[in-house]
Amino acid sequence: MIKVIYAIIFFVSTSVIANEQSDLNKTMKKMGHIYKLAVQSETKQQMQVHLDEFKLLVRESKAFNFKKTVASESLTGLEQVLETVALVEQRLESGELDAARQKLLEVDKLRKKYHELHEPPSFWELLFGNK
Repeated sequence: MIKVIYAIIFFVSTSVIANEQSDLNKTMKKMGHIYKLAVQSETKQQMQVHLDEFKLLVRESKAFNFKKTVASESLTGLEQVLETVALVEQRLESGELDAARQKLLEVDKLRKKYHELHEPPSFWELLFGNK
């Protein structure tokens, strides 16, 4: 009977974690789409609307449970994204749309850097360990 209870707890907790990861993936995909729209914006107002939505999604992402091994780094990365967006908004307020767009491109560099934390290890890394 105890084994059955443990099995149920295991499957329920696994399901909850899988759902949360799925929700995080959906949020990240939305962020990517909104980011592209912001970069492609032709007016200051358009970009600001997209940045506002982007910031909401970043803050929403911070509420997800990341793997314990990368949680701190992931949250740091999200904070860096918000700081970069704040600098983009400063440039927008000054009327510098092109400069804002150039600063916004730094978010993609952060994305690449922090996404590496969440990639599963390759077969070779599993076999021989990390570099």
